[in-house]
Amino acid sequence: MSKSVQSESPLTAKAPFLVLDASAGSGKTYTLVQHILMSALKHPKTEYAYQKILAITFTNNAADEMKTRLLEHLLVYSKRDVPQKDTFFKPIWEALELDANELQRRAASTAKHMLHNYSTLNVGTIDQFTHRLVRTFTKDLNLEDNFEVRLDLEAMVAEALEGLYSSLGDHSDLKKAMVTLVHERMARDENYNPDYHLKKEGKDSFQEDNWQYLEKLPPPERLISVEVELKRQIHAISIEGKALSNEARTLIKEQGLEGSIVHFNPVKKHILEYWQNLRKHPLNAVDNLWKSHVKKNGQVWEDFLNKAKRFESENKRKLMALKLAAVKLQRLAAIKALLQKFDDLQKSQNTMPLSSFNKLIYKELDNEPAGFIYARLGEKYWHFYIDEFQDTSQIQFTNLHPLIEHTLTKDEFKNSALIVGDAKQSIYRWRGGKAEQFMDLVNNEHPINKAGGFEQYKRETLRLKNNYRTYGAIVDFNNNLFASMSSELGLEGHQNVYLSDRVSQSAIKEKELGEVIIDVIEGEDAGDFKALACEKTLERIKELGKRGFDYSDIAILVRGNADGKLIVNYLTNNGCPVFTSDGLILGNSHEGRLLHAAFQMYLNPDDKQSRFALAHALVRQKKVPKEDGFILEKNTTEFGASALIEHFPKASKLLRPSDSLFDFAVRTFDVFGYLDTPNAAVDSALDAVYAYQSREGAFANFPVWWKEEAANKPIQTHANTQAVRVMTVHKSKGLEFEHVIVPFDINYKKDSSEHWLEFPYHDELERMPVSFTKENLDLFEKDHALELETKSRFDWMNMVYVALTRPVCGLHIMLKEAKKPTNLSKAVFDQLGTEGAAGQYVVGKAVPHHDKKEDAPQLDKKLPKTTIGEVTLKMSLSAPNNWQNGGIDVRKWGTAMHRILQGPKEKRRQSLERLYRSGIFSAALSERAHHILDQIVAHKALNLVGKPGVAVYTERSLINGEHFFRPDLIIESEQQLMVIDYKTGTPKAKDEHQLNEYIDLLSAGFENVEGELLYI
Repeated sequence: MSKSVQSESPLTAKAPFLVLDASAGSGKTYTLVQHILMSALKHPKTEYAYQKILAITFTNNAADEMKTRLLEHLLVYSKRDVPQKDTFFKPIWEALELDANELQRRAASTAKHMLHNYSTLNVGTIDQFTHRLVRTFTKDLNLEDNFEVRLDLEAMVAEALEGLYSSLGDHSDLKKAMVTLVHERMARDENYNPDYHLKKEGKDSFQEDNWQYLEKLPPPERLISVEVELKRQIHAISIEGKALSNEARTLIKEQGLEGSIVHFNPVKKHILEYWQNLRKHPLNAVDNLWKSHVKKNGQVWEDFLNKAKRFESENKRKLMALKLAAVKLQRLAAIKALLQKFDDLQKSQNTMPLSSFNKLIYKELDNEPAGFIYARLGEKYWHFYIDEFQDTSQIQFTNLHPLIEHTLTKDEFKNSALIVGDAKQSIYRWRGGKAEQFMDLVNNEHPINKAGGFEQYKRETLRLKNNYRTYGAIVDFNNNLFASMSSELGLEGHQNVYLSDRVSQSAIKEKELGEVIIDVIEGEDAGDFKALACEKTLERIKELGKRGFDYSDIAILVRGNADGKLIVNYLTNNGCPVFTSDGLILGNSHEGRLLHAAFQMYLNPDDKQSRFALAHALVRQKKVPKEDGFILEKNTTEFGASALIEHFPKASKLLRPSDSLFDFAVRTFDVFGYLDTPNAAVDSALDAVYAYQSREGAFANFPVWWKEEAANKPIQTHANTQAVRVMTVHKSKGLEFEHVIVPFDINYKKDSSEHWLEFPYHDELERMPVSFTKENLDLFEKDHALELETKSRFDWMNMVYVALTRPVCGLHIMLKEAKKPTNLSKAVFDQLGTEGAAGQYVVGKAVPHHDKKEDAPQLDKKLPKTTIGEVTLKMSLSAPNNWQNGGIDVRKWGTAMHRILQGPKEKRRQSLERLYRSGIFSAALSERAHHILDQIVAHKALNLVGKPGVAVYTERSLINGEHFFRPDLIIESEQQLMVIDYKTGTPKAKDEHQLNEYIDLLSAGFENVEGELLYI
């Protein structure tokens, strides 16, 4: 029985566990911040109470925004001359039954404490919290204390795949299975790329819906043997089917039935032909086959037909499942082998991907009581807040709930938990988000708070019904549109989410204002429609510009990247500045492509593909005159680096031996003049190279690692660039824009992903993955199929909802005129009361443009069309102790100086300037670093560097049995071997001991080894 939804304020709700159902634009962040501050200010003389609050958000940006809001509200309120006039805090002092002055005193005390202890404000992503839990349980999980978290799962999978390939020579059965797998897939799809698909499947194996079943499968070698066993079962069914087929042939021939059987064609097609080889053909006879009969004396045929029908009934589902499983076992064996190599990689590198944390904690917390977890964490939280709960996975909530349950049921204080979400904005199912989990909580049907049939704590749902973002006409349009679409959903629970009383909102802004413009475009086909939609989009942008709106007020939302590239190219070619997140990826930048090509040339100077890629990147960046571009590309492809010297004299040094990856990267950018001016892409590229090198990454593996890593690494650029935003619907979630244009239909695409179904045909295979397609529908129970179909349509409807609820002033939708309208077109046409004839349909009134405030920052209108902006200075919300006076975190100082000293001597000053520009070094620190460089250059031990016959080795690994050592610098000359190690802080005995270890180790193979410590 679901609990009725209450209408009171979240601040006055009585239940300890509060579920906030917050539709788009309903002010959920405002409400959440307000509730957190009420919890922080509830008790007198507890200015530290905010440290007992854990708030979990979906993204880092959301966490930063919430932390900023919390502190800003406290600071503003604490300084108000008349606190009684503060509308934000008024509901708080009323709920706490305090006067405004007392609340202000508490706010001032809390603000002061928070400013001095900002890092203890526990607002972050769920991944950050899970990471903390993993750190707490390192020994229980058999992890090293200093394990490194890696965010580049794709790169790790790629490295593991390389390891798998190199080991196939020792596993002939696995090698044979993988070769067969590739051949079979290429036979079905000539564009099949084995590397791409194995990497994708390896990455997908970390998803919640996959790993728990993959772990239960036998090892790779056993899976290959199981495949043989399944094929024996298939063969047995095929033999029985062939026997029945032969029996039918004999019966028809001896009885002369061919001309007298009604519905003979299906009999011929299935029993007489297909059943001869059921290994190749399906066992899915049509209904008319079982209606076949002989007009006279047909008992013999009827008896046979009954026997054949029993055979199909007993074996149809089994044969289909066996065939699918036999095909998939080769793939699953490859994935299991890949995951074994992945585990080996983690152990050898002492690393762990972020995506593994939830699994590890889920397994560990299942064995530990909540009180023990609290003790291990070292502190207790009084209040829990979870934002965007509809995107939280089942395991993530399971991991968090023991802590929530403990604070609500086993603590003497009146603690609380509040979760905020909106099932209509759940669009991340493919990433583990389960809208149904939030729906059950909203309806008070989720069983997680029940034990032995009793509620452990009370739960209550509140709904935020107002819309503060969007003007009234758009809100009304969306209210009616989505309420009318609810009937398309097959399950009642999902229908209820979009029922009128649940989806409808009340607009706070003027109800008659806000425009919805639907352009129905006549196009011969999809390509023609999209071309016309691009033209119409540019027209609309120009119209809005004439009305006073800036480019940055407009967002174009598309379903996928292909549509995004189409509209971006059209707008760019027609002079419209565009800002797209795809352009802010390091791998898509010309600087990133240049560096990748240079590394490939370094490893293989004769590689013509990398030669061309390098030259092409330079041409696209206008590093050479336009008229010389083609010749440069042609000559570089043919002659290599020597062809670059005419335009870039330093190119003669490009492919010379390098001491380190980072040194080569710096040299590459220096050769082509990228270090002379600030460049965000160059900074990001150098950071990535340094991170890779710090993990002892090898030169030979770098191009593969870079291809995976750079494809996901963002580049920090101007957030306020005057350009039209183009993004996918998924990336627009949580954002708002003055005007939103949806130029292409958001088509419904049925989900055909795999689901792990019970497999009762082999003892070692509990479940097997089956794609939800029309061909496999018989393997899904009817209720399960209805559930999956409903979820698929629900997810599509949510995507439409997110897209159509982003605008403030105007919503612009472009649809194709068609005899058979798409799902979205039909819903919109029904809403407008039209059959969808070509033309323009307008709902509401245009919102007059309001000029920006005079004190708003003025942006440069003459920006280039590139999506890569200049480096921006970012203000850190917390600074290290004594930063202004030249102090810095010792580890950060040491890391930064090590990085500078790794670079070539002539570039160290420029590296210092980059650290100063980025804000890592203050002016005092920069001056101190310059002074240290002067001292180092003059140091006697380094006089040999740069002289003929002297070799310098930077951070080379030395192996002594199982132990690795990495001195910072080894200088080899004819007279001696000098070991240099840089240290920070004051001299310590252990530094001298470490240096002696280096000297002893090198003395085993070299004569006259000396060493020196240089303190920086």
